[in-house]
Amino acid sequence: MIGPGFARALLAWYDRNKRDLPWRRGPNAYRTLVSELMLQQTAVATVVPYFERFTTRFPTMQALAAAREDEVLALWSGLGYYSRARHLHRTAQVVVGELGGELPANEDDLLRLPGVGAYTAAAVAAIAFSKRTLPVDGNVARVLARILGEHRPIDRPAVRAELRQQGQACVPTRRPGDFAQAMMELGALCCVPREPRCLECPMARFCRSRADGTTATIPVRAKRIAKRRIHMACVAVERRGCLLLVRRPPKTLLAGTWVFPLQEMRTGETAVDAARRALASLGLRLEGGLVPAGDLRHIFTHRDVTASVFRARARGEVESADARWVRSDELALLPLSSFGRKMIDLVSRR
Repeated sequence: MIGPGFARALLAWYDRNKRDLPWRRGPNAYRTLVSELMLQQTAVATVVPYFERFTTRFPTMQALAAAREDEVLALWSGLGYYSRARHLHRTAQVVVGELGGELPANEDDLLRLPGVGAYTAAAVAAIAFSKRTLPVDGNVARVLARILGEHRPIDRPAVRAELRQQGQACVPTRRPGDFAQAMMELGALCCVPREPRCLECPMARFCRSRADGTTATIPVRAKRIAKRRIHMACVAVERRGCLLLVRRPPKTLLAGTWVFPLQEMRTGETAVDAARRALASLGLRLEGGLVPAGDLRHIFTHRDVTASVFRARARGEVESADARWVRSDELALLPLSSFGRKMIDLVSRR
């Protein structure tokens, strides 16, 4: 049980210390949804310029709904977790096409939208519509775990649900959206993952883990599963000053983004053989050999990818809407992942 006066003390601290973030200026439901989806598993400092560019190009739900997916993904390029962008685009189309252009105000209806989970639904309901609910992300879960002295792993669904239930009891009737943001802000500025700034924390008197001297060991997380290691071969095919890029198919790694032709290496297969398969799958025939450009490594959420990159010239025509020859000055118009940019940078340096 969290002691009385918690919400009042937290909001007073928030009013004095909250950061000036672009989604807090002229807030509305659309801007809240965009910011919350961008902020999932992504640092605030990284999100700020993406949010500003995105909402400048798509200032309303209607503008986003009318856009092409490639255009949406291009503005998301480098932010990662591209399913967020596709879900946001699809949500805009559903809201404009089926819901009269307005996001629903309650959590149950928000949860029916593409890609909107429990946290995002609660965040939009609280921040945009002043619903008395508490979104629990990693920051908020950590704050609650330390305040309550919770020693069980906070990434277990049952534990997370209990933390939310106890935090929910503290949500004030007035300013529930500010309370939600204040909890997030506390986790970002004071109750940080390592070496929490307890001497600066306005909620120290409520904190059981500080009283017990256990802030260094809370929160507890379940042991993580090792990332799957993948080896790929990628081919930079050049023709008349252009590079061949292909769009990754749906439900695959980096779906919807543009990369060099690539293939995951099979057991016992060499990188050269996989590179040849990548070209053959597009109906291309090598002119000469494959020239190694180097290897690169990229860590994804669940995968650890090493890619061998080759240069090549090839004959044949590629007739597919998911393949195109691209000049260097056209790259900014395409949705390129950080992984895709690494490939291009590697061959551009040589």
